[in-house]
Formats: sequence, structure tokens, C-alpha cells
Amino acid sequence: MLKNADFALIKELTPEQHEITFKFIDVLFSEDLSSFWNMISDIDKSRFYGLYEANKYHDSDIVLTEFLKDIREDIRDVYVKVRKNTGLSTTVRYTREGEMYLYLFENVKEVEVYTEATEKVVYPLILTSERHIENEQFFETLRVRIYDDAFRNVDL
Repeated sequence: MLKNADFALIKELTPEQHEITFKFIDVLFSEDLSSFWNMISDIDKSRFYGLYEANKYHDSDIVLTEFLKDIREDIRDVYVKVRKNTGLSTTVRYTREGEMYLYLFENVKEVEVYTEATEKVVYPLILTSERHIENEQFFETLRVRIYDDAFRNVDL
């Protein structure tokens, strides 16, 4: 687990970050595969599709939607304890690459305020900002990262 000192920047949670976090949890546990797919970062969609293609090479009967449902089920297992009564830290931790770590807490029924260092089980949700152009204007959209990119710490 990363410590605060491992992050480049720590800021307060924005309304947009709050909204996408709870929307993702709702969508994750719904049966709406399309909305789930649309919330995932492009880099993770690419990974999912690459895994699908690799599996299709060995099993030509594999169907993309069923493959994605299996992946979604694995992700549900990670977040099942924060499906209900979800707590969300008001602090967002930014990596040097600009990714945002939001910490979810399980079984929170009322606001909890910590004034000193406290150990709690957290369920990190990673957000990234993706940029696109529409009508000659730049737009940024927050997307959910599924994989933590450990490769960034590999020295060769």
C-alpha cells in the first residue's frame, strides 16, 4: 500500500470525483455492461481486449461480452465490501503521472473524522483523466483505472 509520502500531491475531493466514485460502484454491481465498459479507462479497455484476443486464440468460441462479465465479476469481488454503506475519504492522492487514488471504506454509517494518523482498511479506487476533442475543443473525462501500473517502477 502506498503511503502519503509516495504521492506527488494531496488535495481535497472534488464533486466530480465524488460523483464518479459512487456511480462506478452502482454500475459495477448492476447488470449494465455497457455503462461499466464506458467508465473504464482506455488503457484498461485495451488490456481487457488484449486478454480477450489472447484467449480467443486458444478458444475460438469465446464471446467478448461473456469474457467482460467474468472480468467484471473479479472486480466486484474486490469492491463487494464497499457495495453498501460506502465511506469515501475527502482526500485525493495524486501520482506523478496525474492518476488519482481515492480511498473507500466499508460499513460507514455516519461521517467519521480523523485528526491524527489512523490505520483502517481501505479499498483504493484509481481515477485517470482522459482527453478528447469535440467540435475543436478539448474535453477531459474521468475514467476508472482497474490495474495499478507496477511496470512504472521497473528498472532495466
